[in-house]
Amino acid sequence: MRLRPALALLAVSVAALASACGDGTDLSKGPGYKIGEAPTPPNEDVRDQAPSEALPNPLAGFPRGSQQLAVVCGRGRNDGVSRGLCANPSIGSIVDLQGAVGLRFADRSARGRNGANGNPAFAMLAHSSSLIAHDVSALNPRAIVFTSANGTPQQTPGFVAMGFARGETFVELVAHDRTTNKLTFYLVVFEPSCGEDCTVGDMVTPAVEKGWKSWSLYDDEDLKNTILDCRHCHEPKAGGPRFLRMQELQDPWTHWMRNDRPGGVALFLDFLRAHSDTEDYAGIPAPILQDADGRALEDLVVGNGFDEQPNMFDSRTIENEVRASAPAQPADNTVPGRSRTWEALYERAVRGEVIPPPYHDVKVTDPDKLRFAQDAYADFKAGRIPASAVPDIRKIFLDAALPGMSLRPKEGATGREVLTHMCQQCHHPGLDQSISRARFDVTKLDSMDRATKDRAIARMLLPPSDIGHMPPRIMRAIPPEALARAVEALR
Repeated sequence: MRLRPALALLAVSVAALASACGDGTDLSKGPGYKIGEAPTPPNEDVRDQAPSEALPNPLAGFPRGSQQLAVVCGRGRNDGVSRGLCANPSIGSIVDLQGAVGLRFADRSARGRNGANGNPAFAMLAHSSSLIAHDVSALNPRAIVFTSANGTPQQTPGFVAMGFARGETFVELVAHDRTTNKLTFYLVVFEPSCGEDCTVGDMVTPAVEKGWKSWSLYDDEDLKNTILDCRHCHEPKAGGPRFLRMQELQDPWTHWMRNDRPGGVALFLDFLRAHSDTEDYAGIPAPILQDADGRALEDLVVGNGFDEQPNMFDSRTIENEVRASAPAQPADNTVPGRSRTWEALYERAVRGEVIPPPYHDVKVTDPDKLRFAQDAYADFKAGRIPASAVPDIRKIFLDAALPGMSLRPKEGATGREVLTHMCQQCHHPGLDQSISRARFDVTKLDSMDRATKDRAIARMLLPPSDIGHMPPRIMRAIPPEALARAVEALR
């Protein structure tokens, strides 16, 4: 894996935290925070960030459990996910799920390794442009666990990969069928131990990873006309080749946590300040968690022929340009960086030509919100507050970065630009034309019929709690002023 020992980062983290805390400041106390109270983060404005309240279930009305399993298994696929889950194993945790699909960590001790000693490979992402972008930061990373390529780019027929971040009740899976040479994307939706009475703390702590009451399996055919559709990113042209996406494919893998790159270390320090080095995450054993490696995922992606990535993020060039404009980066993002290379990628996304790129800075978090959430989570870990008092540690984005993250539209965008930037990733001419989502094609606004435009307006004006709200709140939010311009453009 070409990694330094995990203990090296621990030594760095202890020194860095000691320096940050001066003469022994109590890490359990953040600004405006009192132990035992339900806290309110400082300077918080999260109207354009993911809400804490439960979002509408996009799979409401779909079959569940054994009934749905029979539907998926009846399609006769022969990949690692179908073989493992069609046997209907008893799954009560993410560790059980990993075992069922061939991603079990055989050696969970400090002697274990990333992608060796019988373990799968894994990587951790601190900023995502996926379906769960609203959930992902260094404090609540997206973990990817996958079949090891043994430290080199090579084909791995029959591979399986799993993606998960706390805060959601689903796990993403992709599997390669070595017989047909096809990829299938799956979603395992589980009922957490807290059932329908979950607090934020239940969802963003280890509790969400175990004690599952039930689970259901869906594949990309089931999901193709829902907001959880995998194909609009992994098969952007209906009937075309499917592929794995990894925009930050090359060293230094800007938003991938790694213990021997400046950006990766800065992200790991933010994670460890809250979680410490003793907490398993997404089924990955704590003793080897700091061996997370973006290169391992690069090996899988490149080795299986997916090295041509749309809107590739040039990590080295962008990081160099950011540091030149803001020398304190990446450890301190108080002064945002600038990158002409990134700006060109972003403008392509605003024009609707490609999916949005990741943000230009390594960190996407507001320093005050991050520190507050770290302290609260550390208090939970130490038993000083219950899970019910844990704030939503996902709501820590830097407000000024939201347009650059494409979670809301570009500042000053016209109504047509708002529609293109916010909607084209899911509403474009490459879609399967048999699904209803294809009727609203933002590349054809001038020729779109009045009824379709009126339906779009009505959905954009629905409350975010409504399943029909557009764009889906789980993905993006349009501020009122920009929304008014978008509606006017449709009118």
